Amino acid sequence: MKYPLSLKLLIISNIISGLAQGISMLAIPWYFASILKSPSSLGLMYTLTLCGSAFWGFYAGTLIDKYPRKKIFIWFSLVGGSLLLMAAISGYIMGVVPIFMIIIVFTATWYYNNIYFPALYAFAQEVCEAKDYGKVNSFLEIQSQATTIVSGGIAALLLQGINVDSFNIFGMNIPFHLHIVPWSLSSIFLTDGITYFIAILLIMRIRYTPHTEKHHEDGSIIDRLKTGANFLKGHPSLLIFGVCSLSVFVVVLTHVILLMPIYVKNHLNASAGVYALMDVYYAIGALLAGVFIRQLFRNTSTVKAIIILMLVTIFILLVCTFTRSNLIFFAFSFVFGITNAGTRVLRITYLFHHVPNPLIGRVNSTLNVMSVLCRILLSAIFSFAFFLRGDNIIWTYFFSAVFLLINLILVATRYKSLVKDYSVSHT
Repeated sequence: MKYPLSLKLLIISNIISGLAQGISMLAIPWYFASILKSPSSLGLMYTLTLCGSAFWGFYAGTLIDKYPRKKIFIWFSLVGGSLLLMAAISGYIMGVVPIFMIIIVFTATWYYNNIYFPALYAFAQEVCEAKDYGKVNSFLEIQSQATTIVSGGIAALLLQGINVDSFNIFGMNIPFHLHIVPWSLSSIFLTDGITYFIAILLIMRIRYTPHTEKHHEDGSIIDRLKTGANFLKGHPSLLIFGVCSLSVFVVVLTHVILLMPIYVKNHLNASAGVYALMDVYYAIGALLAGVFIRQLFRNTSTVKAIIILMLVTIFILLVCTFTRSNLIFFAFSFVFGITNAGTRVLRITYLFHHVPNPLIGRVNSTLNVMSVLCRILLSAIFSFAFFLRGDNIIWTYFFSAVFLLINLILVATRYKSLVKDYSVSHT
């Protein structure tokens, strides 16, 4: 298919800002876990951010459905970029970025993503034809994960630095001088902030004609929230599917932000380079899922495909619980990327075919807020001192597997009604 120019411009802007943003969101957790040696503070920051995003998520959905999505991208990029530049400047002036500014950057980036990605998918649904939903969602996932691969690789270099004088090819030692000193948070934040403003310049060039009818809905925020909630109330199977199919994503975010830096440092006794490379392996798996997942499950219903991916995730979480190996954890991250991205592609396509575009922002935000509540619960539990001591971090992976199993059972109980209602192929 030929992608609309408007979508191409938005994707290019997302790649540019996403590269630097990915580095920032890897650097902050590692800074707390390794430099400050305060994983409990990381857990507290993550939990409080999630608590705030539960309220923000509902409001973000009303903004996505009420205002032009182009304006949303511009204004929130402006706010996010400005905060990052302020944090960078404060770091250069004071010699180190103040903790409160790091927390502000982390929180603001998190809230930015809470509105950006639902708005991105709503925009894609708005400018593309229904027959192209599956292909577009796969492409968006491919783009996102390719960006993550690059940002993870760069993060590995910037967080740890590199000092190479030669490399070996087939026994031949070839001189090659490459010296990169580890970057400070100030430099990382400065680069990230600049890319936001580059993205704004690209987004301002977007022109498009919607393929879906734009329905302007007046009324208070509460009234508009009720409209989205009432839609889900009238479709209980869709509600359960929408929430439970996000469980893999819930575990992934808890793993990446809270658990992975502690697991790498306390359990694997590994370096920042290993930590960043985990993200690269995860993104490679996710990239492959974006390319092949629809073909892999072309003869399988979406619901069954998601159940299979959840089962695979449960298995790899249990393997990770009872092993201690960088190689196994790389493999775990790779498979984790496949199952999470595959679930996201199939899930979003399913929702596109069942939720009208004027409601997609609020419905998605309502489902996302419910997933946020699950993340709050998991992060609150996993922030207990017991899990942060020594090898006890491994039990968080065991409990994550149990959490996924519960969600899988809930989806399975609605399997017949979900499959019966799904009349459009996910391929």
